[in-house]
Amino acid sequence: MIVLTDSELREILPTLSDHYPKSIQLDAMIRNRLNGRCDWPGTEFVVDRYPEYSVLMCRPVKNHPNYVCWPRAYCVTLFCRNLERLEDVLREDDFVDWTQRVAFFAVEKKSVSTALLKRFHELGSIEPMWESDHCGIVHLLHPSHLVKSELPEGFRFGELLEAHAEQINREWKYGTPDSLPFVQTVLRNKFPSSGIFTSDGSRLVAYILYMTDGSMFNGYVDPEFRYRGLYQAVNYDLACKVVALGQPSAFLYVIEDNEASLRSYAKLGAKRVDPAEWCVDWQSFTPPPPVE
Repeated sequence: MIVLTDSELREILPTLSDHYPKSIQLDAMIRNRLNGRCDWPGTEFVVDRYPEYSVLMCRPVKNHPNYVCWPRAYCVTLFCRNLERLEDVLREDDFVDWTQRVAFFAVEKKSVSTALLKRFHELGSIEPMWESDHCGIVHLLHPSHLVKSELPEGFRFGELLEAHAEQINREWKYGTPDSLPFVQTVLRNKFPSSGIFTSDGSRLVAYILYMTDGSMFNGYVDPEFRYRGLYQAVNYDLACKVVALGQPSAFLYVIEDNEASLRSYAKLGAKRVDPAEWCVDWQSFTPPPPVE
Protein backbone atom coordinates (compact mmCIF):
# COMPACT_ATOMS: atom_id res chain seq x y z
CA MET A 1 0.00 0.00 0.00
CA ILE A 2 1.31 3.44 -0.96
CA VAL A 3 -0.06 6.75 0.31
CA LEU A 4 0.12 9.22 -2.57
CA THR A 5 1.67 12.66 -2.36
CA ASP A 6 0.23 15.63 -4.24
CA SER A 7 2.86 15.30 -6.94
CA GLU A 8 1.99 11.63 -7.40
CA LEU A 9 -1.69 12.53 -7.56
CA ARG A 10 -0.89 14.91 -10.42
CA GLU A 11 0.84 12.06 -12.23
CA ILE A 12 -2.10 9.70 -11.74
CA LEU A 13 -4.87 12.14 -12.65
CA PRO A 14 -4.46 11.90 -16.47
CA THR A 15 -4.71 8.10 -16.33
CA LEU A 16 -8.26 8.33 -15.00
CA SER A 17 -9.61 9.87 -18.19
CA ASP A 18 -9.00 6.57 -19.99
CA HIS A 19 -11.67 4.95 -17.81
CA TYR A 20 -14.27 7.70 -17.78
CA PRO A 21 -17.01 7.69 -16.55
CA LYS A 22 -16.19 4.80 -14.19
CA SER A 23 -13.31 6.83 -12.76
CA ILE A 24 -15.32 10.04 -12.42
CA GLN A 25 -15.46 9.95 -8.61
CA LEU A 26 -11.73 9.64 -7.97
CA ASP A 27 -11.07 12.10 -10.80
CA ALA A 28 -13.22 14.70 -9.04
CA MET A 29 -11.79 13.98 -5.58
CA ILE A 30 -8.19 14.26 -6.76
CA ARG A 31 -8.91 17.47 -8.67
CA ASN A 32 -10.48 18.96 -5.57
CA ARG A 33 -7.52 17.92 -3.41
CA LEU A 34 -5.00 19.46 -5.83
CA ASN A 35 -7.07 22.64 -6.26
CA GLY A 36 -7.49 23.05 -2.52
CA ARG A 37 -11.28 23.33 -2.67
CA CYS A 38 -14.20 21.01 -1.95
CA ASP A 39 -11.71 18.66 -0.35
CA TRP A 40 -12.71 16.04 2.22
CA PRO A 41 -10.70 16.83 5.36
CA GLY A 42 -8.90 13.97 7.04
CA THR A 43 -8.70 11.65 4.02
CA GLU A 44 -5.85 10.23 1.96
CA PHE A 45 -5.40 8.52 -1.40
CA VAL A 46 -3.72 5.14 -1.58
CA VAL A 47 -2.79 2.71 -4.36
CA ASP A 48 -1.55 -0.87 -4.47
CA ARG A 49 1.38 0.07 -6.73
CA TYR A 50 2.82 3.24 -8.20
CA PRO A 51 2.75 4.36 -10.91
CA GLU A 52 1.18 1.24 -12.49
CA TYR A 53 -1.66 0.95 -10.01
CA SER A 54 -4.63 -1.40 -10.21
CA VAL A 55 -6.59 -0.08 -7.21
CA LEU A 56 -6.98 3.57 -6.22
CA MET A 57 -8.79 4.39 -2.99
CA CYS A 58 -9.75 7.41 -0.91
CA ARG A 59 -10.04 6.55 2.77
CA PRO A 60 -9.95 8.28 6.17
CA VAL A 61 -6.62 8.97 7.84
CA LYS A 62 -6.64 6.99 11.07
CA ASN A 63 -7.62 9.13 14.07
CA HIS A 64 -7.48 12.36 12.06
CA PRO A 65 -9.15 15.13 14.12
CA ASN A 66 -10.65 16.90 11.08
CA TYR A 67 -12.34 13.90 9.51
CA VAL A 68 -16.13 14.20 9.38
CA CYS A 69 -17.76 10.87 8.75
CA TRP A 70 -20.33 10.04 6.14
CA PRO A 71 -22.23 7.78 6.15
CA ARG A 72 -20.28 5.76 8.71
CA ALA A 73 -17.16 6.40 10.76
CA TYR A 74 -14.97 4.88 8.03
CA CYS A 75 -16.04 5.58 4.45
CA VAL A 76 -14.16 4.38 1.35
CA THR A 77 -14.41 5.46 -2.28
CA LEU A 78 -12.49 3.34 -4.74
CA PHE A 79 -11.70 2.79 -8.40
CA CYS A 80 -10.37 -0.49 -9.76
CA ARG A 81 -8.64 -1.31 -13.06
CA ASN A 82 -8.15 -5.01 -12.30
CA LEU A 83 -10.75 -7.02 -10.39
CA GLU A 84 -8.42 -9.87 -9.44
CA ARG A 85 -5.97 -7.40 -7.99
CA LEU A 86 -8.78 -5.74 -6.02
CA GLU A 87 -9.66 -9.07 -4.43
CA ASP A 88 -6.03 -9.47 -3.37
CA VAL A 89 -5.86 -5.91 -2.02
CA LEU A 90 -8.98 -6.41 0.11
CA ARG A 91 -7.17 -9.24 1.89
CA GLU A 92 -4.14 -7.10 2.74
CA ASP A 93 -3.98 -5.73 6.26
CA ASP A 94 -3.04 -2.15 5.43
CA PHE A 95 -5.68 -1.13 2.87
CA VAL A 96 -8.96 -1.26 4.81
CA ASP A 97 -9.40 -1.20 8.57
CA TRP A 98 -11.73 -4.18 8.98
CA THR A 99 -11.86 -3.78 12.78
CA GLN A 100 -14.65 -1.20 12.48
CA ARG A 101 -17.77 -0.55 10.45
CA VAL A 102 -16.85 0.39 6.89
CA ALA A 103 -19.03 2.03 4.24
CA PHE A 104 -18.13 1.63 0.58
CA PHE A 105 -19.71 4.58 -1.17
CA ALA A 106 -21.25 4.23 -4.65
CA VAL A 107 -19.01 1.43 -5.89
CA GLU A 108 -19.36 -0.24 -9.27
CA LYS A 109 -22.11 -2.81 -8.85
CA LYS A 110 -21.18 -5.31 -11.57
CA SER A 111 -17.68 -6.10 -10.29
CA VAL A 112 -16.44 -4.09 -7.31
CA SER A 113 -19.55 -4.66 -5.20
CA THR A 114 -19.35 -8.39 -5.93
CA ALA A 115 -15.71 -8.48 -4.79
CA LEU A 116 -16.63 -6.62 -1.61
CA LEU A 117 -19.44 -9.01 -0.76
CA LYS A 118 -17.07 -11.92 -1.26
CA ARG A 119 -14.62 -10.38 1.21
CA PHE A 120 -17.41 -9.61 3.70
CA HIS A 121 -18.43 -13.27 3.68
CA GLU A 122 -14.83 -14.33 4.24
CA LEU A 123 -14.67 -12.06 7.27
CA GLY A 124 -17.94 -13.42 8.60
CA SER A 125 -20.21 -10.42 8.34
CA ILE A 126 -22.40 -8.63 5.83
CA GLU A 127 -24.74 -5.70 6.19
CA PRO A 128 -26.09 -4.35 2.89
CA MET A 129 -26.90 -0.65 2.98
CA TRP A 130 -30.07 -1.37 1.01
CA GLU A 131 -32.73 -3.85 2.10
CA SER A 132 -33.38 -4.87 -1.53
CA ASP A 133 -31.24 -5.22 -4.60
CA HIS A 134 -31.17 -1.55 -5.63
CA CYS A 135 -28.64 0.07 -7.90
CA GLY A 136 -27.84 3.68 -8.57
CA ILE A 137 -28.14 4.73 -12.20
CA VAL A 138 -25.46 7.27 -13.06
CA HIS A 139 -26.46 10.45 -14.88
CA LEU A 140 -24.00 12.91 -16.42
CA LEU A 141 -24.98 16.58 -16.38
CA HIS A 142 -22.92 18.90 -18.55
CA PRO A 143 -24.46 22.32 -19.23
CA SER A 144 -23.84 21.89 -22.96
CA HIS A 145 -26.58 19.28 -23.23
CA LEU A 146 -28.95 20.38 -20.46
CA VAL A 147 -32.14 22.36 -20.86
CA LYS A 148 -31.73 25.65 -19.04
CA SER A 149 -34.65 26.44 -16.75
CA GLU A 150 -35.65 29.99 -15.95
CA LEU A 151 -37.00 30.74 -12.51
CA PRO A 152 -40.70 31.57 -12.37
CA GLU A 153 -41.81 34.86 -10.87
CA GLY A 154 -41.69 34.97 -7.09
CA PHE A 155 -38.41 33.09 -6.64
CA ARG A 156 -34.69 33.86 -6.66
CA PHE A 157 -31.41 32.01 -6.29
CA GLY A 158 -29.58 32.52 -3.01
CA GLU A 159 -26.58 31.20 -1.11
CA LEU A 160 -26.93 28.16 1.13
CA LEU A 161 -25.34 28.75 4.51
CA GLU A 162 -24.49 26.57 7.47
CA ALA A 163 -27.57 28.02 9.14
CA HIS A 164 -29.66 26.04 6.62
CA ALA A 165 -28.07 22.71 7.61
CA GLU A 166 -30.75 21.65 10.10
CA GLN A 167 -33.56 22.25 7.61
CA ILE A 168 -31.71 20.41 4.84
CA ASN A 169 -30.80 17.47 7.07
CA ARG A 170 -34.39 17.25 8.34
CA GLU A 171 -35.80 17.19 4.80
CA TRP A 172 -33.17 14.76 3.47
CA LYS A 173 -34.57 11.29 2.82
CA TYR A 174 -31.46 9.74 4.39
CA GLY A 175 -30.92 12.40 7.03
CA THR A 176 -30.40 11.40 10.66
CA PRO A 177 -29.00 13.20 13.70
CA ASP A 178 -25.66 11.56 12.86
CA SER A 179 -25.61 13.06 9.34
CA LEU A 180 -26.08 16.66 10.51
CA PRO A 181 -22.33 17.32 11.11
CA PHE A 182 -21.62 16.20 7.55
CA VAL A 183 -24.22 18.57 6.08
CA GLN A 184 -22.84 21.38 8.24
CA THR A 185 -19.31 20.66 7.01
CA VAL A 186 -20.36 20.73 3.34
CA LEU A 187 -22.04 24.12 3.81
CA ARG A 188 -19.40 25.61 6.12
CA ASN A 189 -16.61 24.74 3.69
CA LYS A 190 -18.49 26.35 0.78
CA PHE A 191 -18.90 23.26 -1.34
CA PRO A 192 -20.85 24.32 -4.44
CA SER A 193 -24.61 24.18 -4.04
CA SER A 194 -27.76 25.72 -5.44
CA GLY A 195 -30.66 27.10 -3.48
CA ILE A 196 -33.90 28.79 -4.46
CA PHE A 197 -35.73 31.10 -2.07
CA THR A 198 -38.99 32.96 -2.16
CA SER A 199 -38.42 36.41 -3.65
CA ASP A 200 -38.26 38.07 -0.23
CA GLY A 201 -35.55 35.58 0.83
CA SER A 202 -37.53 34.38 3.83
CA ARG A 203 -37.98 30.76 2.80
CA LEU A 204 -35.67 28.16 1.28
CA VAL A 205 -37.87 26.07 -1.02
CA ALA A 206 -35.51 24.11 -3.30
CA TYR A 207 -31.86 23.08 -3.26
CA ILE A 208 -29.21 20.54 -4.22
CA LEU A 209 -25.75 19.92 -2.71
CA TYR A 210 -22.32 18.62 -3.74
CA MET A 211 -20.98 15.40 -2.24
CA THR A 212 -17.39 14.70 -1.25
CA ASP A 213 -17.05 12.16 -4.10
CA GLY A 214 -17.84 14.88 -6.66
CA SER A 215 -21.48 13.94 -7.19
CA MET A 216 -24.56 16.10 -6.78
CA PHE A 217 -26.91 14.90 -4.06
CA ASN A 218 -29.94 15.62 -1.91
CA GLY A 219 -32.00 17.49 -4.48
CA TYR A 220 -35.22 18.68 -2.87
CA VAL A 221 -38.24 20.87 -3.54
CA ASP A 222 -40.76 21.80 -0.87
CA PRO A 223 -44.01 19.94 -1.69
CA GLU A 224 -45.88 23.27 -1.73
CA PHE A 225 -43.71 24.52 -4.63
CA ARG A 226 -43.36 21.45 -6.82
CA TYR A 227 -44.19 21.26 -10.55
CA ARG A 228 -42.89 24.77 -11.20
CA GLY A 229 -39.51 23.84 -12.68
CA LEU A 230 -37.52 24.52 -9.50
CA TYR A 231 -35.90 21.08 -9.39
CA GLN A 232 -34.56 21.42 -12.90
CA ALA A 233 -33.40 24.96 -12.15
CA VAL A 234 -31.24 23.99 -9.16
CA ASN A 235 -29.79 21.02 -11.06
CA TYR A 236 -28.80 23.17 -14.03
CA ASP A 237 -27.35 25.85 -11.77
CA LEU A 238 -25.23 23.42 -9.75
CA ALA A 239 -24.08 21.53 -12.85
CA CYS A 240 -22.64 24.80 -14.18
CA LYS A 241 -20.80 25.39 -10.91
CA VAL A 242 -19.39 21.85 -10.80
CA VAL A 243 -18.04 22.02 -14.35
CA ALA A 244 -16.49 25.38 -13.46
CA LEU A 245 -14.46 23.50 -10.80
CA GLY A 246 -12.74 21.60 -13.60
CA GLN A 247 -14.71 18.35 -13.56
CA PRO A 248 -15.37 16.88 -17.00
CA SER A 249 -19.05 16.72 -16.08
CA ALA A 250 -21.34 16.97 -13.12
CA PHE A 251 -22.93 13.68 -12.17
CA LEU A 252 -25.34 12.06 -9.76
CA TYR A 253 -26.98 8.76 -8.91
CA VAL A 254 -30.69 7.96 -9.18
CA ILE A 255 -32.02 4.80 -7.55
CA GLU A 256 -33.49 2.65 -10.29
CA ASP A 257 -37.05 2.58 -8.93
CA ASN A 258 -37.26 6.36 -8.46
CA GLU A 259 -39.37 6.92 -11.56
CA ALA A 260 -40.11 10.58 -10.79
CA SER A 261 -36.42 11.51 -10.66
CA LEU A 262 -35.61 9.41 -13.73
CA ARG A 263 -38.27 11.31 -15.70
CA SER A 264 -37.07 14.63 -14.37
CA TYR A 265 -33.46 14.07 -15.42
CA ALA A 266 -34.51 12.79 -18.82
CA LYS A 267 -36.51 16.00 -19.30
CA LEU A 268 -33.53 18.06 -18.16
CA GLY A 269 -31.33 16.41 -20.80
CA ALA A 270 -29.01 14.48 -18.48
CA LYS A 271 -27.13 11.64 -20.15
CA ARG A 272 -28.01 8.35 -18.52
CA VAL A 273 -25.16 5.85 -18.37
CA ASP A 274 -26.33 2.41 -19.49
CA PRO A 275 -26.65 0.36 -16.26
CA ALA A 276 -25.42 -2.69 -18.15
CA GLU A 277 -22.08 -0.90 -18.53
CA TRP A 278 -21.87 0.92 -15.19
CA CYS A 279 -24.15 1.43 -12.23
CA VAL A 280 -23.33 1.81 -8.56
CA ASP A 281 -24.14 0.17 -5.27
CA TRP A 282 -23.59 1.04 -1.62
CA GLN A 283 -22.17 -1.60 0.69
CA SER A 284 -21.52 -1.68 4.42
CA PHE A 285 -19.41 -4.00 6.54
CA THR A 286 -19.79 -4.62 10.26
CA PRO A 287 -17.18 -6.77 12.04
CA PRO A 288 -18.60 -9.95 13.56
CA PRO A 289 -18.80 -10.00 17.35
CA PRO A 290 -15.73 -11.41 19.09
CA VAL A 291 -15.79 -15.10 19.84
CA GLU A 292 -16.08 -15.69 23.57
